[in-house]
Amino acid sequence: MHHLLERVLHRAHREKRSIATFLIIGISCLLLTLGGYALLSRILWPSGPRTVEYALTVIVVTYMNYEANRFFTFRGARNKATLSRFAIVAVCAFTLQNIIFWLGHDVLGLWDVGIILLSTAIVAFFTFASHRLFTFRSSSRVVG
Repeated sequence: MHHLLERVLHRAHREKRSIATFLIIGISCLLLTLGGYALLSRILWPSGPRTVEYALTVIVVTYMNYEANRFFTFRGARNKATLSRFAIVAVCAFTLQNIIFWLGHDVLGLWDVGIILLSTAIVAFFTFASHRLFTFRSSSRVVG
C-alpha cells in the first residue's frame, strides 16, 4: 500500500502542470455549466424537464472542455483519432453525469446545484485519467 501511494504521489508531482491546468479548465467548465443550466432552467425554459436542461448544457460545455484540454492540458493535435477517443470518453462521462443528476434530483429529490457539484467532482477524476491514458495518446499506443 505504501509503495502504491508513493507511486501515485510521484506521478502527481510529474503531472502537476497538467493537473493544475485541468483543474482550472474544469472549474471554468463547472461555472459555465452552472451558469448555462441556471439560464436555461430558471429563465429561458423554467417549465422544462431539469434532466433534459442539464443534458443540453453538458453537451455544449463538453465540446468547450475538449478544445481547452486538447490545447492547454494535453497539448494534443486535433485529429480524427483524438476526437473519436474523446467522443467515447465524453459519452461515458455524459452518461455518468446525467445518471448521477437524475438519481440525485429526480429520484432522491436533492438540490439540483448540489448534484451538479457532486457529479462534476466525480466525473473530473474519471475524465482526467481517461484523457491522459486514452484520448490524447498516440493512436499507435492504443489497443483496438
